[in-house]
Amino acid sequence: MPPLDPRGKKAIITGGGSGIGLSFAKALYDNGCSVLLADLTLHASAQDWLQSIESQPSPKVRFHKTDVTDWRHLELAFDAFDKEFGGTPDIIVPGAGVYEPSSNSFWADLDSASHYKVFDVNIMHPIKMSRIAIRRLRRAQKSGVIVHTSSITAQIPSVVNPLYSVSKQAISQFVRCMAPLDGLAGIRVVAVAPGVVDTPLFRDSAKARQHIDMDNDFTLPPEEVVKAMMSLVTSSKYPSGTVLEIGDIGGWREVGLFNDPGPQGRSTLPRPKAKDAIKLVEQALKDDAGHGASDVAKSRL
Repeated sequence: MPPLDPRGKKAIITGGGSGIGLSFAKALYDNGCSVLLADLTLHASAQDWLQSIESQPSPKVRFHKTDVTDWRHLELAFDAFDKEFGGTPDIIVPGAGVYEPSSNSFWADLDSASHYKVFDVNIMHPIKMSRIAIRRLRRAQKSGVIVHTSSITAQIPSVVNPLYSVSKQAISQFVRCMAPLDGLAGIRVVAVAPGVVDTPLFRDSAKARQHIDMDNDFTLPPEEVVKAMMSLVTSSKYPSGTVLEIGDIGGWREVGLFNDPGPQGRSTLPRPKAKDAIKLVEQALKDDAGHGASDVAKSRL
């Protein structure tokens, strides 16, 4: 598949109501691409942006309420896209994600039976959305690009946040598995793998801030990740199956499958709060030895 020019194209972004998804939507819009934001809600900044551009005839941006853990909602999001814009999106971004401490965790397994929400959102949703996109692109007999979001944590095992690390490693490997689709069907599947990004995912979560010092740790501006995502879409430099690490401003590199040196850049460095976070695991283990964790201990993780 040749490089894709966003002008005149159309995109669908889950998690587009805030954070990286919203920033990418703005960049696509500025480059002449219409966008459907598929999310549960719109952040206040997203609402303000939509109001500021609603009088513009083209390109268009629309919101469709979507619960990405419900596969029917994913299908309906594509139906809503067809109704709003016509046809099938050229750019598909399964961008919705949750960070383990801000959602649920391995150590505070308070989910209903048989599932972890982190896996539902971070693994099952992007994989299923990719399948829906592939099917619809094939029916429309058109090419397209699917841009996933992995993370440096795919290469950094964490006993504190194991589900999150596993979920991002799964996405990196899924993207590599889909690499042949470019030659088979003209569909490129790629991913960005950023370090910690300054988004509401972290800033708006008290639990997440127990693990990251948003005021003193180096965090990537969303715009840096967006630049990388645009390059994945528009540049022939990055083939299908690419996992592109964003470790610093201007610090991009392709993550190798074998003998990779590991994450690099300021956003990948160990964080002072990591030592405090391990105490939460120690407490959970003490509670386990006491025949069941207390609700108070669980709420800390």
